Amino acid sequence: MTPVENRPRHRKWSQMSTLQRSIIMAYAFAIVLFLVGELVSEGFDSPNHILTILVISSFVGYVGIGQTLVILTGGIDLSIAYLMNATAVFMTGLVASHIAPTDVVLIIVALGGALVGFVNGIGIVFFNIPPLVMTLGMNSVLEGIVLVYTNGTPTGNAPIMIHYLVDGHIGPIPVDLLVWAVLAIVVGVMLSLTVFGRRLYAVGNSVTGSYLSGINVGRTLIGTYMIAGFFTGIAGMLLTGFAGYSYLGMGDAYLLPSIAVVVIGGASIVGGRGNYVGTIAGAIIITVLTTILTILNMPIAARDILYGVVILAALLLYGRARSSQ
Repeated sequence: MTPVENRPRHRKWSQMSTLQRSIIMAYAFAIVLFLVGELVSEGFDSPNHILTILVISSFVGYVGIGQTLVILTGGIDLSIAYLMNATAVFMTGLVASHIAPTDVVLIIVALGGALVGFVNGIGIVFFNIPPLVMTLGMNSVLEGIVLVYTNGTPTGNAPIMIHYLVDGHIGPIPVDLLVWAVLAIVVGVMLSLTVFGRRLYAVGNSVTGSYLSGINVGRTLIGTYMIAGFFTGIAGMLLTGFAGYSYLGMGDAYLLPSIAVVVIGGASIVGGRGNYVGTIAGAIIITVLTTILTILNMPIAARDILYGVVILAALLLYGRARSSQ
């Protein structure tokens, strides 16, 4: 054999990028969790149950789209929780009031999410407000707006169109998974094959270097937060379709997981590295883990502890992979 043929297989692994290794490990971990689930509960790995798990995973996956884009620039979006809630209550409220046709309401609400992202971007770019502070403040503003609009009691149900996108089936395949696949492809193409995607990564790697290379950093950041707000709005509408109605605080449970799935999927929390393929793996991991803990009837405190330990273990594992690159 030639030296090339004798090359140890581990060399191929070491020659992969940190992101590639992180994504592979994330999907491998997801498979291990499914196997553990089968040991805990017979039928856990049945086709129907796997589809159910994937549908539930899609909701944190939808929220993770916006968070992925923002984290790639080195920022973070803490307005996600009540932006989801705002899009949900405005959608159900406007549809119930019959002010406009349902499809028009859906477009308006989605564009409203983009508008919130635009305001976030303006505050970050032109007023130099740190992303964490700006988006956290926006979350509080949105919470107040939602409370005023609903008077503490949201009205209306999810429109039939949204309900079908979440609960409908085409043959054995849930429509929700097809929607998730389409959005994943759109985001993947945007990040990999467009000028905007390349600029987004460049800004995340170095703001100064991006300026020197002629990139309009401010426009890129504002565009990123607008797109993130748009996708977060879609996430809020689809979550409403799953629940059947809107309610206060419906986005709260997705704030920290939206960050966790991005990081577990191999993205760097300081920006410049990651993609949505990894986020999908993170969403599946979080959902399978939560399902297993629920089956085991673990107390909420124990679930939170184990949930945190798994996330930290994943981060440590990816950190070792990065340091050995």
